[in-house]
Amino acid sequence: MRFRWWHRTTIWCFSVGIFANALARPVRYRVEIRSEPRPLRIHVLQIDLADKSNELAVEAGEDPDGAGPAEAQLVDPLELSRKGRLIAAINGNAWANLPATAGDAAPTAYLAGGPCNVLGWLLRDGLQKSPLEKSVWSFWLDEEGTGQIGSLSEAVPALLAISGFGGLLRSGVVLPKAGGPLHPRTALGLDGTGRQLTLVVVDGRQAGFSEGMSERELAELMKELGCVDSLNLDGGGSTVMIEGGKILNNPSEATGPRPVPVMIGVRSIMDGRFPPDR
Repeated sequence: MRFRWWHRTTIWCFSVGIFANALARPVRYRVEIRSEPRPLRIHVLQIDLADKSNELAVEAGEDPDGAGPAEAQLVDPLELSRKGRLIAAINGNAWANLPATAGDAAPTAYLAGGPCNVLGWLLRDGLQKSPLEKSVWSFWLDEEGTGQIGSLSEAVPALLAISGFGGLLRSGVVLPKAGGPLHPRTALGLDGTGRQLTLVVVDGRQAGFSEGMSERELAELMKELGCVDSLNLDGGGSTVMIEGGKILNNPSEATGPRPVPVMIGVRSIMDGRFPPDR
């Protein structure tokens, strides 16, 4: 049976300041508050990739050990978005913690500065920071700036790339099976043209406020939002959406947003404060 939504409140948000001036037309943000099938808060960013006043960009923590096993460091998401001049962004690739030094027996906890191995393909500013993995799905911008989503056997020419876990939608078909645990979720999807990008964060693990979704429900949500292809990004305590230097959602960690190695978002190139050349 198809997942059904009822008792929905949609709040359209056109934020003030930089976001309103730079992004009001090519990027739209809204939050939806739903009471069925359980309390949910859903944050949606819809981005017109064909608009030239902004550009899609990936930011990542620095590689702390060069040729060593780590590929990036964990960074506070607000700091990472500032570093990349991302005025609207979500978290990207999943990762695995690594020991701080070769002599340590245990991986570092979820702390800023901790070394990590990034899951899947990560391409930033033309440089590959993590290789493609066949077991996960990826999102990339091809050389024409069109978005692509899928499972690749080898890397292809691209302007940028991130990876998630598995696919949620393929050509409009919902892929995950019904059931499964409820968690905070982060997802990315494309319409049939590859030029309309939808970024979604669903808060979770907060009883009576927002209790999270299963993968199947997330896939059905992405289809409802107009996506034909979609992938599941890192969720749980890493789920975060940022705009204008503020966190829009309610991360599930009691200590605040978890540091992450990768964010994907929008950089303005039109207002003079965010020039196109880094």
